[in-house]
Amino acid sequence: MKTIPLFTGPPIGVGMLSAAIILAIMVIPFTSSVAREVLKAVPQAQREGAYALGATRWEAIRMALFYARTGIIGAVMLGFGRALGETMAVTMVIGNTPRISLSLFAPQYTMAAVLANEFAEAGDDLYLHALVEIGFVLFIITLIVNIGSRVFIWSLGRQPRSARVADAAAATAA
Repeated sequence: MKTIPLFTGPPIGVGMLSAAIILAIMVIPFTSSVAREVLKAVPQAQREGAYALGATRWEAIRMALFYARTGIIGAVMLGFGRALGETMAVTMVIGNTPRISLSLFAPQYTMAAVLANEFAEAGDDLYLHALVEIGFVLFIITLIVNIGSRVFIWSLGRQPRSARVADAAAATAA
């Protein structure tokens, strides 16, 4: 019987899975606090209007979530951007082994970890230029993620009024 290469190897606590868990623990409080502030910013008149139309408590909560969806998605994207920029926590738990492996338990090496670990040792010009190029690739990835999230949030906020009213009515009726 073949095993899935994603879960092979000894679970020693150093690897991609532990780095992902650490990042999730670091990002969740930030994302949830921003999402909470967005939900607190939903006008009371919006909730009272839902109750006035005969909505149940659950339907009023759904209306508030619908009203705040752009801000909640923005909070998630902000947390994702923070996880992309985190270097040191990942560097400490990922294992720093420059080998490609499909296993979540195997030690890995990220581009940010390469920069953090090897930039001070770069004496050769070619080596230094390679590290600068890695930093440039990281910058481009971050820029693409930020532009993509900005366009996504902008497209959510720019729906025609008739589509917003129809979506709100569907959310209340469901």
